[in-house]
Amino acid sequence: MLAVEPADLAKLPATPGVYLFMDTRGRLLYIGRASNLRSRIRSYWNVGLDRPGLRGMVRRVRRILAGPCVSEHEAALLERTLLERLDPPFNRTTGFETVVGVRLSSTPPGIAAVVGLAPRVDRVFGPYLGWAPTYAAASALMRLFPVHFCRPPGELDSIERDLARIRGVGEHDLDDLSQRAANVLDRDRSAVIDAVDRVRREREHASELCLYERASELQRQIDGILWITQRQDVMRLGDSGDRWIVDESRIDAVVEAIG
Repeated sequence: MLAVEPADLAKLPATPGVYLFMDTRGRLLYIGRASNLRSRIRSYWNVGLDRPGLRGMVRRVRRILAGPCVSEHEAALLERTLLERLDPPFNRTTGFETVVGVRLSSTPPGIAAVVGLAPRVDRVFGPYLGWAPTYAAASALMRLFPVHFCRPPGELDSIERDLARIRGVGEHDLDDLSQRAANVLDRDRSAVIDAVDRVRREREHASELCLYERASELQRQIDGILWITQRQDVMRLGDSGDRWIVDESRIDAVVEAIG
């Protein structure tokens, strides 16, 4: 954790991270996250700050703690955990963003965003913060890698059989499609780039046809893929497979810096 005073904001890194505001007695006032720590924290001292409650808080800030993160997603997960643990008085948090996983299942085949965890059932990737971007990403992966069609013809209804035929997908493609989806979820760079490019081409085609709602949904799917494929080391799936585990050393480092 980097500690600076309000007069030294230029020393802050221009990286994603979390930040904590402390008063003259060393009491925690506020926790936030940023894609760019230097820019975001400077904004609190901007004359255009339009939230009266925050202006009053900023006048009390004497020390700022900044914790750089490897991605904006990691900063979001770390901020969420710190808010739960420390409950600073100036945060207006009435609820926390949902921690979500993506389940890649084989019986029946499917790709889905999930909140509940079942131990040792299928393969779960994550955690990811936020239901909406995770659901959008899972929807995109389900369309790009239609594992749900990889079943014996007798298990598909007539519409599914027609769609499987049009897509050229059969039960023999399950392993290949599952692996390609897993490559994206494992943040393989070339797999992520390819998936985003495919959805981007769909979005551009929808725009050309003036299907603007469809284009907007596809943009949300692109954003979702880019969100869940950001690296984060704050939380992981526990060995039991039924809960998310927080890296307590990250929390301990923040608490120690607060003093």
